[in-house]
Amino acid sequence: YDNYKAHIILGIIYDTLDKKNNERNIYTLDQLSTIKSVVSNFQFFVQEKWKIAIDRPGSGNTKNIGSVTKISELVNGKGKFSSLGKDVFDDYWKFYLTNDMAKAVELKQPPYKNLEEYKRYKNLE
Repeated sequence: YDNYKAHIILGIIYDTLDKKNNERNIYTLDQLSTIKSVVSNFQFFVQEKWKIAIDRPGSGNTKNIGSVTKISELVNGKGKFSSLGKDVFDDYWKFYLTNDMAKAVELKQPPYKNLEEYKRYKNLE
């Protein structure tokens, strides 16, 4: 983790083809120019991960970092840590524990499960 200068996200937002069109249609080569693309209206953005992160895992019982889902928050880097800074983000996720991880180190439960509990735990309020 520390070997990287930054953790950068390249995001791609796009529209998908209307479901009325059948992507299984068979075309001949002379019809190539009439085939509709299955995606359109691309919007690209680049953000540092900490700027779009949220305070809970992205899925299931893993420790992968989730992110905001609103397009404006993704594009403008307005996640839960964006106003707190990279150091708070790094500390939060470095010591974040799932229930299973807490049990493995003989804790009854993780010391925090969200950003508000983390702030209380670290006396940041």
